[in-house]
Amino acid sequence: MKIRERILVFGGLALFFFAVTYAFWQEGEAKKISTPVAKGPGEHCVESREYMRENHMLLLNKWRHSAVREGERIHVTPDGREFEKSLNTCFQCHGSRGFCINCHTYAGAKPNCYGCHHEM
Repeated sequence: MKIRERILVFGGLALFFFAVTYAFWQEGEAKKISTPVAKGPGEHCVESREYMRENHMLLLNKWRHSAVREGERIHVTPDGREFEKSLNTCFQCHGSRGFCINCHTYAGAKPNCYGCHHEM
């Protein structure tokens, strides 16, 4: 093999290696997002923090169905507290939909709840 051919082969291999591994090099440089924290007057959520982190969308879907389809607009917790079945209930502690967007960005998820009644 001539020297020119060797340079082309090794150069091509180096370029291929660089292209294949580039994404792994950039992983450590990803933008860091701080953990979202609830703000506001509310001391107790409608459910536990652990439950809400994993199941808030299920709860919101149940609220939407029972409020819109069945006319049940009040949620009563097992300890007797009452909450309006509305995103505004959530926003009393979490501020605004900005909290939702920040939290979903942090978790790598895409919220789809603002398509019907709220501007995105």
